[in-house]
Amino acid sequence: MATSVADRIAVGEGADAATARAWLDANGWPGRRDEAWKYTPVDEILASLEVEVVAEELVIGEVVAQEVAVTSADVDDLAGDHGGPRIVFVDGRHAPHLSTSHPLGDGAWCGARGDGDAAEPVEVVRYDGFQALNHLAAHEGAVVEIHAGIEVDLPIHIVHLAVPTASRLAQPRTTIRLGDAARATVIETYTGLPGATFVNASTTIALGEGAHLDHHRIQTESAEGIHVGHTRTNSGADSQLRSTSVMLGAAIARHALDLTLRGEHAHANLEGLYLPRGYQRHDNVLTVDHAASHGTTVQLFKGVIGDEARGSFGGHVIVRPDTVGTSADQTNRNLLLARTAQADTRPWLEIFADDVRCTHGATVGRLDDDALFYLRSRGIPRTEARAMLITAFADEIIDHLTPASLRGHVHDAVRRQTEDDT
Repeated sequence: MATSVADRIAVGEGADAATARAWLDANGWPGRRDEAWKYTPVDEILASLEVEVVAEELVIGEVVAQEVAVTSADVDDLAGDHGGPRIVFVDGRHAPHLSTSHPLGDGAWCGARGDGDAAEPVEVVRYDGFQALNHLAAHEGAVVEIHAGIEVDLPIHIVHLAVPTASRLAQPRTTIRLGDAARATVIETYTGLPGATFVNASTTIALGEGAHLDHHRIQTESAEGIHVGHTRTNSGADSQLRSTSVMLGAAIARHALDLTLRGEHAHANLEGLYLPRGYQRHDNVLTVDHAASHGTTVQLFKGVIGDEARGSFGGHVIVRPDTVGTSADQTNRNLLLARTAQADTRPWLEIFADDVRCTHGATVGRLDDDALFYLRSRGIPRTEARAMLITAFADEIIDHLTPASLRGHVHDAVRRQTEDDT
């Protein structure tokens, strides 16, 4: 199947596309036996992908004549306006008429670039077929470049909007590069109009020495959609990364975060929130590779799972030989709102050094009956009391989002979803 899909792709130019095609031909798609895909319904994703390719002999990545009207008001409603430049893509294609620009000053740039300029070189370590498919396709990509020593105060917002057109497969790509001692906030929003969509997204982040990045990834796509996302980050010495992932949408959603700390004294805070309901499947996969000494990482992922949904978390921590002073903390907490809801949590540690401090913990539980009783005893209706407790559980993640407009936008979206769950 991998070859049949690749044969229908409008292939990009350059070494990356050639590497991706060769890897896909040699290795094919992931399967349930692959540890990183243990909790992902791969068969369902691949079945949907085959439909996207075969139906009506459509070609992946090509522009479809059918147009869907999307307005700036739609983007405001779905993604929010956070005061800085906003680069909008519709089904992986840049939409200048929906984008807004703000001057960032010398040494900073964001926008869309063509196939040859947008991608970082492919790394085949922990590569998979969906990443290969994304790197194989010819399309524009979002690019953020901040030169050494430049600090950008305005948040940079990249919006990838999926629409249920005749060819529903979108393959957005984002590249973020921060030079030494640069600082920026970048928001990636994956959203869409109602209907069936398929998004295969790839983000690459490179942080120079002493760089500081706040990166927020918000996924609120249609409940009929499929989302497969991958974020790969390389962190230089003394760099600081705060990465937050919020997953609300799609029938099946998977996000893999692959972080390598290549320089000494690099630090990362990795946080996430996922709220599947109905029959949704949300899968979070983290790989944190401590490849240099004195690196520190803190992971906190929280799930709120209702109805017959399933939420999963897998945290893979690698500590390389000959490194010292590594500290890695991992926490996963899950709140089940129904007896039929399911939570999976799996720590996976590979430690090849002695001077380390690695901890992990996981909890799965229900709403606190005592807290619920206390709120109801104060005259708060049961539905509202449950929503308050759920929101308080989620706010530990939401409160770290910046700027305040993003925090409010996500808080409102979570509140609407939790009210439906109660």
